[in-house]
Amino acid sequence: MKLTRGFLLIGFLFIGGLWAWPLSAAEDPASLFAGICSVCHGVGGKGDGPAATGLHPKPADFTDCKVMAADSDQALLKIIKEGGQSVGRSTVMPSWKDSLSDDQIRSLVKYIRGLCKK
Repeated sequence: MKLTRGFLLIGFLFIGGLWAWPLSAAEDPASLFAGICSVCHGVGGKGDGPAATGLHPKPADFTDCKVMAADSDQALLKIIKEGGQSVGRSTVMPSWKDSLSDDQIRSLVKYIRGLCKK
């Protein structure tokens, strides 16, 4: 397996403890997204975060309504909760089930859906 800069950055963040970052249930989904998702998916959700440069496949562009229509909310919930590999997607997309509550994940799904404006 070829290691890329993005993969190494993500590994560094996990080793550095980002995966265990304490998240308050009171945090709004925009803060959650900015704090953990934007590293790969970008601040605006276009898949252009700082770690995206070295990732293959590239992170999803949540602003692309056609792409987003292909996934149900349940699929997005599973991807966030169990990682991309749980639905046959990128193994680089981590599982967040140990760091985020089900309510936080549901709020992220709703937030991500809002990034696609028709």
